Amino acid sequence: MADSKRYILIVDDNLNNLQITAKILKDEGYLISLAQDAASALEQLGQIVPDLILLDIMMPVIDGLELCRIIKKNDKLSEIPVIFLTAKKQTEDLSEGFRAGGVDYITKPFKREELLIRVRNHIDLAASKKWILEMNKSRDKLYSIIAHDIRSPLASIQQTVSAIAGGHIVPGTPEYREILDYLEKMTADTTMLLDNLLTYTRAQGKSPEIIPKHADLAPVLFDCINLMEGSASRKKISLDFTIPEEIEVFFDETSIHAVIRNILFNAIKFTPENGKVFLTAVIDGDFVTINITDTGIGMPEELQRKIFINNEHFTSPGTNREQGSGLGTFIIKDFISKNNGKLEIKSIPGKGTEVKIMLPVNS
Repeated sequence: MADSKRYILIVDDNLNNLQITAKILKDEGYLISLAQDAASALEQLGQIVPDLILLDIMMPVIDGLELCRIIKKNDKLSEIPVIFLTAKKQTEDLSEGFRAGGVDYITKPFKREELLIRVRNHIDLAASKKWILEMNKSRDKLYSIIAHDIRSPLASIQQTVSAIAGGHIVPGTPEYREILDYLEKMTADTTMLLDNLLTYTRAQGKSPEIIPKHADLAPVLFDCINLMEGSASRKKISLDFTIPEEIEVFFDETSIHAVIRNILFNAIKFTPENGKVFLTAVIDGDFVTINITDTGIGMPEELQRKIFINNEHFTSPGTNREQGSGLGTFIIKDFISKNNGKLEIKSIPGKGTEVKIMLPVNS
């Protein structure tokens, strides 16, 4: 059976042909939309973008060739594969169809198996092309982060170690202790970034790495808190939490661990010394709600919009000049979505930020 999410638009002015084609594809599990002319097809394309279009060539007013040209000029629709349905066998007509942007054709009357094989092949090809383009975008984003956000702290660590090795900093002095604290912080921040890069790139692979299942969320939350206690302690930030001993949730442990780790990291990063970070988890109907709240510097509304709505890459130093990358935000949004969860952000400049994560209790 086909993936139930695959959506096909069939355009044919012959109602009998529409019904026959639709039944074959529906029986195979596809979602179907029908149109008997170009105007109706364009109206539907303004509301939903199908995975494939089956398009009759011979139609009144605007034929299939012209409709295909219109579709291919639209940036939102241009990547949809179009298979022509035609009773014509002349080479010149088929060539014109390919020039118009079609990827294949099926000659009527067609056989059921031929239709299903061609439809499945072109949907799979389009999905693979989309995946490759998204992977290229992710690769470019990761290269940018690596070039900027890893080279900089590593260079700083190298310079500091060279100064110690050269005898420019005397062991046992207050300055020496301060330098060691600095190295520890920089190493921890860089390790965090590398962990994010590895987790994120694995999750973008062709084989699904994120597989939600029923498991206890509490150990994941406690582990993240333990990992962040050192960073909080260095800034004299109290890390308070209220977590039930057992929280059965439908989630992927590795990806949600990365989400909680990154949110806690940001809460500590943007909270001044002697501040507070709170983490609570409660079962609320069909969801478990995780709240992470801090008494930090907060975010203006415009910055929230850029990061969480427009997906802009943005990074800024923390209250103690901690470094980081915009990758954490991408990870948070992407991984929560892949776990069928929900994310809410409330932030007021000067008063702090509240992050709410809702994960389903059941599949």
